[in-house]
Amino acid sequence: MALQAMWVHGNNAAIQLNELGRDGMDPEGIPWTSLIGLRKGWGVTYRCQGTAPPGLGYWFHFAIPTPVIKDGVRAKFRRAFVLYSTDQGVTLSSVHVYDGASRIYARDGLAVGGDHSGLPLETDINAFDLPGQEVFFGVGISAYFYFASDANVTLNSAGIDFDI
Repeated sequence: MALQAMWVHGNNAAIQLNELGRDGMDPEGIPWTSLIGLRKGWGVTYRCQGTAPPGLGYWFHFAIPTPVIKDGVRAKFRRAFVLYSTDQGVTLSSVHVYDGASRIYARDGLAVGGDHSGLPLETDINAFDLPGQEVFFGVGISAYFYFASDANVTLNSAGIDFDI
């Protein structure tokens, strides 16, 4: 087997309305950026409202290019990555990985904030070990951030290592 890495830039990220039906706020006061994010060369920034009651936050989704089969052999999952930085009071709470409609990985109960936009890649901070099961469909990574107050999260990149 050989390692194959597939990544997307943070500008690929999309916000999901939270459980309260609210979207984010406009970073730097630029209209519509609450829905599409404020895209810059290094990633996308979303400004979100602090959530009440506690425990509610915002999901962000990345569509990852997926090498399903190469030379008649199905790829297998190896590791997922989400590179990000947060303002104080914002923490990464969950990372889920989907193969089509099937969730193949869930890491919940995280509480990681700060700048994790590059190296080092650290397990359960910006790198997540996946079960080595076969890939069947397109892959998505979903990252859930909790906002204790109005603040920013910048999403820089996301990717998956596959064994092929």
